[in-house]
Amino acid sequence: MTTSQEAKAITRQSLGLPPVEEIKPTVPVEAHVCDFPIWSYSKLRSTATLLKIAYEDGSFFTLDAPKGMPGPSFPGYLDCMLFFGQKDLFLKEHTSISVYQIFQTLRIDPTDGRNYEYFRRDMRRAFYMGLETDRLRNPVTGQRSHVRYFRVLQTMELAKSRREVSTFYFDPLFLASLRAGYLKRLDFDFCLHLDRQGEALARFLYGHLLKRIGEKSIYQRRLTGFLNDIGFSQVTEPKRITERLKRTVFPALDLLKGEAIRSYELDGEGNIFFITRD
Repeated sequence: MTTSQEAKAITRQSLGLPPVEEIKPTVPVEAHVCDFPIWSYSKLRSTATLLKIAYEDGSFFTLDAPKGMPGPSFPGYLDCMLFFGQKDLFLKEHTSISVYQIFQTLRIDPTDGRNYEYFRRDMRRAFYMGLETDRLRNPVTGQRSHVRYFRVLQTMELAKSRREVSTFYFDPLFLASLRAGYLKRLDFDFCLHLDRQGEALARFLYGHLLKRIGEKSIYQRRLTGFLNDIGFSQVTEPKRITERLKRTVFPALDLLKGEAIRSYELDGEGNIFFITRD
């Protein structure tokens, strides 16, 4: 028995029409979330409460997380909220979804009560986390004339029942940016693949590099600057830098080959090149 999609393909073929290209599901991610590291890449680093990034152009970003940074499962939670709630968020300030559905999508055991505790812990951390930066340009003047203070989540209503929906209200600045089209559409299936594997660093680099690369075929950055941008300034210390990169950053970049990048290379002058196409 053929499926409806197969039947449509056979019909188009019989009429001499080209096959319809399959459209991949995408998740709209606000571009600042792509740019700034707002979650921990490992359980060990999730205890960090402060992250400061000083950029080479004089701008800055500060993350203040008094209860610790959201852990490596948080990007998966956020991906599910944005994917299933994207229609809501372009019309109103909130979206609703059950934690049970999030767990099912991420293939997290929804019957294990410990997983709900981890979820609530990460959401509390995200709620209390404050972001401060002067990198946001005025949409009229194009200047970095103000320091912006904002959060990702403004309000939450977490259901006590596992199957009942919870409601998440996003920050007005976050929503205004999303609705203005300042976003990246990421391959939802690939995001889920990284989320399910617990690859929080690779998941961040996926959106980060797509934003930085844009339409360019090659993106060049000083290696120390790139590591600073992604919150890895401690890796730039001369001692054992190669060992640390091989253990953390390079494996994450290897996971992106064929998706965000085709390859990456280091030269002898301290630069890293990201090649997206031939």
